[in-house]
Amino acid sequence: MSDDPLPPLPDTPYWNAFQGKLHGFPMWQMLDRFWPVLEASGGEWFIHDLESDAVPDTTASAEELATLLKSVAEMYEPARSRSFCGVVFVDDLKAPGFVKLFDPWKMGASCGSSGERTLPRYVLSRIKPDSLPVANEEPEKPGLFTRIAGRG
Repeated sequence: MSDDPLPPLPDTPYWNAFQGKLHGFPMWQMLDRFWPVLEASGGEWFIHDLESDAVPDTTASAEELATLLKSVAEMYEPARSRSFCGVVFVDDLKAPGFVKLFDPWKMGASCGSSGERTLPRYVLSRIKPDSLPVANEEPEKPGLFTRIAGRG
């Protein structure tokens, strides 16, 4: 049994792409070279805000995408003092179709060592998103006496 309160992700095109092989940008300069590619990629992007319960039914306009990218760039600006980027992951560097944008201040433990799934802040996708699975209730922790008696 995993300590992760989130259930396994569904077997759908969206969540399969979410778990697929993605390229990261370890250096800020690499991300700086990618932003114009993403900005020029046009419309037809679903913008999935994983901190919201709402799942987009329609793609965003070019203006909505530009507004989001400006907001994300502002979110990343304070983190740029760090030498390592590691906040954006994309399926295809030249023709992106799936992009994860992480909040640098909510990345969790390094390399997933906490055992919990760290979700991105936003996902840009050409695939219509599915809802995030409902988190499992955290199991009740056994009390002290149960642990001492070896029954927990």
